[in-house]
Amino acid sequence: MAADARGRGPNRSGAAHERPPPRRSWPLLKQYQPHNDVQAEARIDLDVEEILSKLPSDGAADFTGAMAIYSSGGDSKATIAATLESLATPAVGTMDSDTWYPVYKTYWGSQINYADEFVKNTDTLPDAMRKELIKKGSVYQGLWMHAVHNLDKGKRDCDVELWDKGMAYYIGSLEGEYATSADYASTGNLLYALAQKRCAEFGTCATTTDSSTIAAVNTNVQSVTGFAKQGKDLLYHQVGCNDANLDLAFKGMVSQMTVPLVQGMLKYAWKADPAKGDSCDGQAGNNAATVAANDDGAGTDCAKSWAEGWAFAAAVLPQVHQCDATAATTIKANLDVASAEPMKDGVAAVKAAIEGVYDCLGITCTDVGAYQASGDVKSGMAACTFAPSNDVDSTASSGATVPMNTDSAVRRAGAALAGAVVAAAVIA
Repeated sequence: MAADARGRGPNRSGAAHERPPPRRSWPLLKQYQPHNDVQAEARIDLDVEEILSKLPSDGAADFTGAMAIYSSGGDSKATIAATLESLATPAVGTMDSDTWYPVYKTYWGSQINYADEFVKNTDTLPDAMRKELIKKGSVYQGLWMHAVHNLDKGKRDCDVELWDKGMAYYIGSLEGEYATSADYASTGNLLYALAQKRCAEFGTCATTTDSSTIAAVNTNVQSVTGFAKQGKDLLYHQVGCNDANLDLAFKGMVSQMTVPLVQGMLKYAWKADPAKGDSCDGQAGNNAATVAANDDGAGTDCAKSWAEGWAFAAAVLPQVHQCDATAATTIKANLDVASAEPMKDGVAAVKAAIEGVYDCLGITCTDVGAYQASGDVKSGMAACTFAPSNDVDSTASSGATVPMNTDSAVRRAGAALAGAVVAAAVIA
């Protein structure tokens, strides 16, 4: 049976089609080998890079310039498949069959363009906060969801090209091609880069806190036995379409893509807790405007840390809410920049709330690790120790009450999934 001309493997009907390019025709995305040309999608990170340069954390912001790039593209727009705004503004109905977009849309009050609204509705906030919400909201909400959408639709349509596009949005073009272990270090700014950055702060790199070694998340995503490769191979050979193993690969991808969001939320919840004496020392009881004014006078960065915590929390809250609405309420009340003060209940409350739904999110205490610096774990930020449930879709160990579409069983399915992929390759 001939392969589909777009590189999707044998055609279901058996009709002859032009063969796809050889497997190594397209550049690697770090370790991931796409079967299709997805460089135009990967180059979205060039727009992100320009936005970052317009919104430096330690300098004056060019909000007009940053938002123009967000909406219309930057210097490289002729070579990029989409704008960040277009990724965050799906046409009505186009993502309603997805697993996760409807969950996020519903959580944010049925806003179709919730991610776009998060980025744009920032102009009344202090500059230090606005910078962080634009930078992080555009990538960790709009782009994150679009990556998940492509993986999900690729799974549903048995289309490896869509799966490749999802991985292009996960990794980006700036990361380059993997050749040796020296290439694990990130040179980009998308989701691969976030996992590398967070592993150094949570002890989840291959060599604990050394981000020049690969983050556990990125190993689980793009290694030879990683979820991305397993899903791609099942789709390419098309013997795994509608197979439970393909569904596990997708669920595993979403769970791993969630880990750095949780890590980021925990880091900045600690930094924004006035009781910890870090960014928000002495800022208990102050709202966003007062916090920012005090920062300006004292040269501190409470507004920045509070906004970063909210950006990461907002990116994961819809998943948390589907697990446990009370946990989501606790997290939002402490980190939302619209609250009357930062971290009113303290980081311990936020940490307990998110850890209570780990099993439901399909992640583990080991996945997340312990927030630390220079080898010393921050006060109250040790890794949790409860074991995940041994039952598929059970959340008994974590105290959550609602089974999720992603679960810790994904982790235990790795060997079976890898075996299925090998079998698919042999059959093909």
